Amino acid sequence: MKVLKFGGKALKEGQALRNSLEIIREEKSKGAIAVVVSAVSDSTDLLLAAAKKARNGKDFSDELLDFIKNHQTQKNNEDLVKLFNELGEKLNLLQSGSDISEDEILAYGELCSTHFVVGELAKLKTLASAIDARDFIKVSNADNDPKVDIQLSKELSSTVFSTYDFSSIPIVTGFIASNGTSRTVTLGRNGSNYSAALVADFLNAEELQNWTTVDGIYTAEPGLVPDARLIDRMSFKEAQELANFGANILHPKTIEPLVEKGINLRILNTLNPTGKGTVVSSNGNGNKIKAVSVLKDVSLVTIEGNGLLHKVGIDARIFKTLGEHGISIRLVSQASSERGVGFVVDKEDGEKASELLSQEFSNELAKGSVSEIKLDTEMAILAIVGRHNYSLEKAIYGLRRNGIWMHLISNSISGEHISLVIDKSNLNKAVNIVHSHVFGAITTINVFCLGKGEVGSNLINQILATNDEIVKNRRLRIKVIGVADSQRYILDRSGVGEAWKEELAASKMVNNLDEIIEKIGELYLENIIIADNTSSQEVTDHYTSFLKAGFDIVASNKKLNSGAYVKYEEVRKLLKQKGRLFYYEANVGAGLPVIDTLKQLTDSAESITRIRGIFSGSLSYLFNTFSELDRPFTDILLEAKKKGLTEADPREDLSGLDVARKLIILSREVGLRTDLEDVKIENLIPDQLEQAEDFDSFVNQREILDNHYKARHKNLTEEKVLRYVGDMDVKDRKLKVSLVEVEKDSPLGNIKGSDSIFEVYTKDYGERPLVIQGAGAGGKVTARGVYSDIIRIGRAS
Repeated sequence: MKVLKFGGKALKEGQALRNSLEIIREEKSKGAIAVVVSAVSDSTDLLLAAAKKARNGKDFSDELLDFIKNHQTQKNNEDLVKLFNELGEKLNLLQSGSDISEDEILAYGELCSTHFVVGELAKLKTLASAIDARDFIKVSNADNDPKVDIQLSKELSSTVFSTYDFSSIPIVTGFIASNGTSRTVTLGRNGSNYSAALVADFLNAEELQNWTTVDGIYTAEPGLVPDARLIDRMSFKEAQELANFGANILHPKTIEPLVEKGINLRILNTLNPTGKGTVVSSNGNGNKIKAVSVLKDVSLVTIEGNGLLHKVGIDARIFKTLGEHGISIRLVSQASSERGVGFVVDKEDGEKASELLSQEFSNELAKGSVSEIKLDTEMAILAIVGRHNYSLEKAIYGLRRNGIWMHLISNSISGEHISLVIDKSNLNKAVNIVHSHVFGAITTINVFCLGKGEVGSNLINQILATNDEIVKNRRLRIKVIGVADSQRYILDRSGVGEAWKEELAASKMVNNLDEIIEKIGELYLENIIIADNTSSQEVTDHYTSFLKAGFDIVASNKKLNSGAYVKYEEVRKLLKQKGRLFYYEANVGAGLPVIDTLKQLTDSAESITRIRGIFSGSLSYLFNTFSELDRPFTDILLEAKKKGLTEADPREDLSGLDVARKLIILSREVGLRTDLEDVKIENLIPDQLEQAEDFDSFVNQREILDNHYKARHKNLTEEKVLRYVGDMDVKDRKLKVSLVEVEKDSPLGNIKGSDSIFEVYTKDYGERPLVIQGAGAGGKVTARGVYSDIIRIGRAS
């Protein structure tokens, strides 16, 4: 014997209904079955609306007509027509002031549903009979939280089914029962699941199949967590916990009738009838986390006061006071000293609970031993269901790192769940974070890229090209969730693809950094990184906004780290306050590990005395080539620009400001409080060319530039070469960038192409500096440096 339960959506006219009927026929061909049904589609809501209108003396005909339309394919079914007429009469009586209960009206949803299914099966030449569960499911205390009288109901069901001929499929009403006076009573939200479990118990079924329009039970609500996974098996205990914490697919009481007899519950999808679904059984599939569930509407009540210290019985008074007024406490947490107690109730009970406890503790409040009774109504519970091992630590780490405060933490005695009480406004983000940390063997990093130039484009393409490799080797999944240029932006929770440039060009979303922050926040993602590959001051001015929103930052943009020290310091303080990360290796050495090396040296208390080197790959290429070859300087400059080694306007490189900014960044890394005016800069642009309007007019006067550098080259001896060098004397706080002559066989003289070199002198290294050398320019290597910073943040997440 199997019992099949079909929800309202599974009976809605269309593919779901056709599949449901075929499922019933197929299961019947295998053996005896009974079917329990909910009201069709949205019938219960329509009946509630009709009853409300009738009670208020208003016209309910639209709702009644829509209810009838839900059964359109059986509009000539005599049994249904009779029920429709009865319903109309009762609504008229209710409208005229008669004592008709809401439950009596709602019962017609399931009563009509049974006859509807019987009629549909008849079309397919399958015998079925409508069974009214009110004849055997009996409740006591019907006016106040009705309780099913299991023993009586079981005896009555035996009367109904003991002589029943199961060659005709019994189609049983879910949701409804009756009391001792045969008055109709409903079993509450999702009560049809409870009805089905009772029928399975009474018929000694081997399995209860719950046919819905979802594939089964997921590790989280898919509408909240897109990465939620289907659970194949779980235990009755775990299912009960999920039901208690708001899983819509289960009724809190559904599991109880199944446990004693070990009747398996299978959750299946009428729209995917071949799917395996979720099996709930006595054993499940071992002790491990099963799901992250939420209760969205709860209130938090806290009682605090120094006068409660060591005072026994505070919790007993709370439970007694609330229990006497029918208020159930969902969870409680208190300090061992009992100086503070916090507990959670349903949201609608919050105000009443606060008032009752204010009365109960009125003496303590008057004396000051209770300082306050505080009520927070906008709360939610996030529950981790299943044996959790280190899940609590993982969840707390993830929530704290993302700035989400936990008001209460409650761990069940059995270890079957952990409950975290948080602000309801943080719920969507919190459930995604906890789900990721609990279930995510792979950490997902979500990157929004600002800038689509040489560095920005290379970064995006590098991420897209190597993501599979990073997942395999690093257990990190990096998604580019958006891109912005100076005019527009795109945003996609699932990540952009290779056509991102075309999508950006076609986007209607205008670039607005405040809007971008808001829209990213609405995605409820964790591990969000802003990758700044612009040279925009406006973007760096928004760094504080990024950090306050809970984002980390990586940047090739040097404006913040080399800009006003006040702003630099403000961002550093905010990084500590918010626990965020800001990596900027590409600020100085493109992909070279310069910043990280300095941090390691300073962290180990090494005293750095001097930093000297060639910090610009662009200028390195210019003077490496110019010193070795007898070629006009302008030709080499244009060649470097064509290779992408310079800025769009190479005068920015020649001004020396880029090298000066890098020197400022390095000086701040070693603890100096410096600004750009502290650097003595040799401008490489001859005075006669300073006023050129643009680069074209600058190049048109190339003779001046070529002659200027020809003279410098003429003065070189064979052993010397020209190099544009940044130099910082830490002790004397002297910073300068200048074009100097160095020995050809020295480290600075030996570099080739567009390489950069950094000589780091320390107290322990003495006159033999630590040398960092390698490619110092180009979009690809700079992007690689930014990519490396993203991975570093990912590994720390």
